[in-house]
Amino acid sequence: MEELRRLIEDLSSPAAYPHKADDLEVHHTHISVVFLAGEYAYKVKKPLDLGFLDFTSLDLRLHYCREEIRLNRRLAAQVYLDVVPITVGSSGLVLEGDGEPVEYAVKMRRLPEGATLRERLARDGLDPSVLKDLASRIADFHREADSNEEIARYGRWDVVAENARENLSQSQDQVGRTVSEPVFERLGASLETRLEQIRPLVEDRAERKIPCDTHGDLHLDHVYLFPDRPPPDDLVVVDCIEFSERFRFADPVSDPAFLAMDLIHHGRPDLAQDFSDTYLQASGDDEGRELFPFYRSYRAAVRGKVEGIASAEEEVPEEERKSSEEASRRHWLLALSELEEAGARPGLVLVSGLPGTGKSTLARGLARTAKLHLLSSDRVRKGLAGLEPDAEASAAFGEGIYTQEWTERTYGSCLQEVRERLFRGERIVVDATFREERWRRAFLDEGLRSGLPTLLIVCRTPEEVVRDRIARRTDDPSDADWRIHQEVASRWEESSPATLRFTVELRTDDTEEEVTQRALTHLRERGLADRV
Repeated sequence: MEELRRLIEDLSSPAAYPHKADDLEVHHTHISVVFLAGEYAYKVKKPLDLGFLDFTSLDLRLHYCREEIRLNRRLAAQVYLDVVPITVGSSGLVLEGDGEPVEYAVKMRRLPEGATLRERLARDGLDPSVLKDLASRIADFHREADSNEEIARYGRWDVVAENARENLSQSQDQVGRTVSEPVFERLGASLETRLEQIRPLVEDRAERKIPCDTHGDLHLDHVYLFPDRPPPDDLVVVDCIEFSERFRFADPVSDPAFLAMDLIHHGRPDLAQDFSDTYLQASGDDEGRELFPFYRSYRAAVRGKVEGIASAEEEVPEEERKSSEEASRRHWLLALSELEEAGARPGLVLVSGLPGTGKSTLARGLARTAKLHLLSSDRVRKGLAGLEPDAEASAAFGEGIYTQEWTERTYGSCLQEVRERLFRGERIVVDATFREERWRRAFLDEGLRSGLPTLLIVCRTPEEVVRDRIARRTDDPSDADWRIHQEVASRWEESSPATLRFTVELRTDDTEEEVTQRALTHLRERGLADRV
């Protein structure tokens, strides 16, 4: 990789470019280096053989640069300009220079990062109508894409199964680092079960030549929105798979499943559902719905694999490696979640509410009936203080072991345990007040960004019932009395719209059994409990 390091060093200088490149940036993927230079972007392929691709010779890299231009002009004609040489100049390597090429780059128009759907989603500025337009556009793209006997061959069950299994076989070295051993083993077993379930449909669709020449890498970072431009230039889709027909020739639902997976990974399963439904309606392919969970899992595993590869590449800056490792961990969890039955898949339930509203009782009930690991903030707090769970530690609001500092330690410890247990693929219910919105968001994000079913239940109970409950408490880890209840209520922070999307309010003044059953209904709706 010494030649690659020299190339990166030389092309990191504005002097290497035939135009003004003062705002030069260098970005890595697991297979490419991208140089953002002024109004253009240049992508250089790394000299790698990863099994699923081979860029080891200059001729191969030139071939795939040309393929990248040809294929991406289908959905981004104005972006992909040319394949240009990298040559030796007077003071180092230069782009578009004279002489014998030592490397090649794909030259593109530089697109603003803020225009990606991922960035718009992060700013909560992604209108659902945009996704519906995109879904219709992708359905049209598939309708016009090449489809024949040779392409359909790649959609056969044995090829589909090989691709899915390959993600696991090529990721064995990640076990224990980006994916835990229990998650990896469960994913392998669930994958085999699902492959057998979908086998007849996959074979039938291949027989009917439904597989086509897809995009192959359709996620939020690859879609740009320019609302001021007329269609079709308002939506630009870049960076399709150019290096492998085996991955690009596929069932068309694998494309929208990828983007749906990415929406779930970024905490918006609601948008993922809308996008998927619109695609299926626009394509007239309702039978494809049955394949969506498999392909969402497959695409999540692909991202888990490639992010894991990027996290181990020495030429990638440390901060980017850490980010890739975290992304890999979350994608492996999502891959498992898509295949397991609702009552077994990893997930996170937060049970919150004012003291005396029955949140602890509900949390215990859900832990028992839905097989969730119970994590109690009261018990964690006392454990940190070296106390037994039932030890008396009463204090005025904000004093004793209930100061802000102690609360920070308690919630931080709970969050770390949630993170570790989710990594192992566990199902968790957290019993805590969650008075502050920032802690609600921190815990919700931990589940949502892993693409796992995640829910916040807020317990509501009439005051007279609360007073009676608090008065009758015995052998309870909570030290809160009626005065503390009122203090907490006066300081309760309202939830943001982003939090409310994943929140249900539950009346908890009925019997324990009735309240638990109502809560289980919400868990079933979110895929966290088996249907009765």
